[in-house]
Amino acid sequence: MSSISPLTSTSSTTNTSSTTSSSSTNPFAPAIKFNGVISGLNTTAIISALMQAYEQPQVDIQNQINALKTNLNDYQQLSSDFLNLQTAANNLNSASDWQVTSATTSNPAVATASTTSGATPSTISFNVDQLAQGNVVAGANTVSSLSSTVASSNFLLSSSAAGFGVSSLAGSSLAVGTHSFDVTQALTGGTATGTSALASSVTIGSANDTISATVNGTAETFTIASGTYTPSQLAQAISTASTVSGTALLNAKVNSRGQLEVGTSLLGSSASLQITGGTALSALGLSTQSAASVGTAGSITLDGTTTAINNVQSGTTTSLTDGSGGTITMGIGAFGLAKGSFSATEVSAGNGSLSSVVANINAANTGVTASAVQVGTNAYILQLASNTTGTSGNITVESAPFSSALGSFNTVTAGQNAVISVGGSSGYELSSQTNTVTGVLPGVSINLVSAQAPGSSPVTLSVTPDGTKMATQVQALVNAANQALSDINKYAGYNAATKTGGPLMGNANLNALTSQILGVIANEVGANGTTAASAGITLNKNGSIDFNASAFAQAYDANPSQVASLFTQGGTLSASSNAYSGSVTLSYASNATQPGSYAVVVSHSATQAVDTGSVVASGAITGAETLSFTSGGATATYAASAGESLSSIAAGVNASFASAGLALAASVKTTSSGSQLVISSQNYGSSQSFTVATSGTTGQLGLTAGGTTYTGTDVAGTIDGVAATGSGQFLTAPLNNPTLAGLSLQVTATGITSATNLGNFTYTTGIAGGMGTTGYGASDPTTGSLTNTITSINQQISNLQQQYNAYTPMIQSEQQMLQQEFNNMEVQLGSLKNQGSYLAGEIAQLP
Repeated sequence: MSSISPLTSTSSTTNTSSTTSSSSTNPFAPAIKFNGVISGLNTTAIISALMQAYEQPQVDIQNQINALKTNLNDYQQLSSDFLNLQTAANNLNSASDWQVTSATTSNPAVATASTTSGATPSTISFNVDQLAQGNVVAGANTVSSLSSTVASSNFLLSSSAAGFGVSSLAGSSLAVGTHSFDVTQALTGGTATGTSALASSVTIGSANDTISATVNGTAETFTIASGTYTPSQLAQAISTASTVSGTALLNAKVNSRGQLEVGTSLLGSSASLQITGGTALSALGLSTQSAASVGTAGSITLDGTTTAINNVQSGTTTSLTDGSGGTITMGIGAFGLAKGSFSATEVSAGNGSLSSVVANINAANTGVTASAVQVGTNAYILQLASNTTGTSGNITVESAPFSSALGSFNTVTAGQNAVISVGGSSGYELSSQTNTVTGVLPGVSINLVSAQAPGSSPVTLSVTPDGTKMATQVQALVNAANQALSDINKYAGYNAATKTGGPLMGNANLNALTSQILGVIANEVGANGTTAASAGITLNKNGSIDFNASAFAQAYDANPSQVASLFTQGGTLSASSNAYSGSVTLSYASNATQPGSYAVVVSHSATQAVDTGSVVASGAITGAETLSFTSGGATATYAASAGESLSSIAAGVNASFASAGLALAASVKTTSSGSQLVISSQNYGSSQSFTVATSGTTGQLGLTAGGTTYTGTDVAGTIDGVAATGSGQFLTAPLNNPTLAGLSLQVTATGITSATNLGNFTYTTGIAGGMGTTGYGASDPTTGSLTNTITSINQQISNLQQQYNAYTPMIQSEQQMLQQEFNNMEVQLGSLKNQGSYLAGEIAQLP
């Protein structure tokens, strides 16, 4: 009888009973799964079914996350819609946004026009006398070929020097390349400028032919030759009339505004000019000067080396050094040297041939184009053309190196400015360096196309409101509003056809936003009862906004300001007394400023910086006194002469203020006992200050007290009971106030020194302001209602994601446990099967 083997001896067969086996030859191969090899059960399906129930909480969390992400996308789209609404509204909520105009001309073949912001409806008539053109010069002599020598040495060339008063340039020992000039102090003579533009034709006769002036300290009277002159001819006639002993004491020209400018031919600090009278002043647009205009010494830097220039005659030359052994001899123009920077290039002559000179000029980037022009058989000339129009682009070329071969340079085309005559023969001329003329009307550019023959009909330029252009911007606002309304209806509305609601249906905030948008259109009223409907904007039954661009354009063209008032922010003061009527106006309101009526209480009105002199009984000073005023680092000085009246002193001081760029004004206050000179800042507030100093017969005017600084004060007060910040006349509420949100009012009431209620200021948003407020309230990155909702959803998603992530290791552990349990079961079944087989074999061997 055989013995029974122990169970452990059956290990060779246990591999067949496991549910999972790995390849013994490839440790990285994927696991092979067996479904109940021993038991015959589908263990994978059983485990999957058990896990499905176990995973259900995580699946539920994922579904919540997915739903929230869908809502998040919807809210983000809505937030974008309301941000676009705010942007479109902000393009229309101030009066300056409504200055949209167009310009037309009666003869586009002569001139066209365009407008920018700042243009206002207006009309002007003019003639185009000449177009701007660039300077072209050419050598007087020809050469036989392109290889012929035309230049004996390198030469200076510039297309910018002439615009600063340079009449000629000649170099010596200069490096090839660009040389920089910087006129840091203008070289000027005494000057006088007309107060009005010259007529396009001026007739001088015995009744209006004299100019009396003190020139460089000497009294002179000049007589202009009789005749009828154009403005430029008249300027030349004045220079001729001032000639003494062969030298013209005065030079004259017409500036770009059509005004006559007269200056001494002596340039520097010894030069002076004072127009004292004469019968020609009215025809010339000149007036007498209360004090002499004194010239200034010049200072010019060449490549870093500075040279002072003083008391030289116009038309003469001065020598400049560049600090490296090079020198430039520079000719000085009739009115000296203007402040500013320009350049000249020392151009290499190469081998001196015509072709070499042309190539080197064109490679030097001087603003000049050189050409070798064939004018006949074996005949070539060197031609230079400025790349810019106008006299400022005139070519300055060193002529000596070319003199042997080419002789002098002759003018082929004179550089000239464009000239228009405004108002016919009794009007005035204006000039421009280019064929685009600006400054005639604010915000208007005139493009000159062709010059007119004398006697031609003038061109009429009309600037009119452009309702069609404005309608485009209003359409953008309406489109933005409709997009927001459409998306709200998409996400939160109810579809009656499908009887389904959007995912956000019932959201109170979205319903409120819809009401706000529609309410702005329905409720806003502009000046004289202007409604949205009268401007082409109506509400549709489906909850959208309709815009009739044609109706809007028609209304806008008829009354631009009235239609604009319907859209723009504004406000009115219900004054507490007539004394304060109109004294408070809107300066600024943010998108967060809420419409409403707010009490304005001022405890101190804004003041200017003021220095009031003492009373001068006679109205004139007895001795000469020099006054100096300093403000903001700049100083203006005026020398008052003995016996000069206070009104004359005020005029002279104001001229000095204008010249020095000081925002100050001089005036004369008359009292029962005499007159007082008053100096005041043009603006209000603590930022305005100045000091006064005197020399000579001091104390006559009583303007200064030991160097006292005179300073203005800011307005102080409250808006709606909230302390506001004063700056000049502007009273501004805090930005962080939830109601006022930076509301700024200009308060012009004067004389207030204690708390005074000026009345209630009612702020209205207008359609654009209202839409802007709605857009801001929804999409503001910090406080917007939709922003807060988006933040909340993101936080919910984050919290749920943490819960989801926490389930993952638990699920993985459960699955591993089940797999191990079923694996163990199969192992046990396999063992039992082996034992059964063993026992069966043993039994079979029994006798």
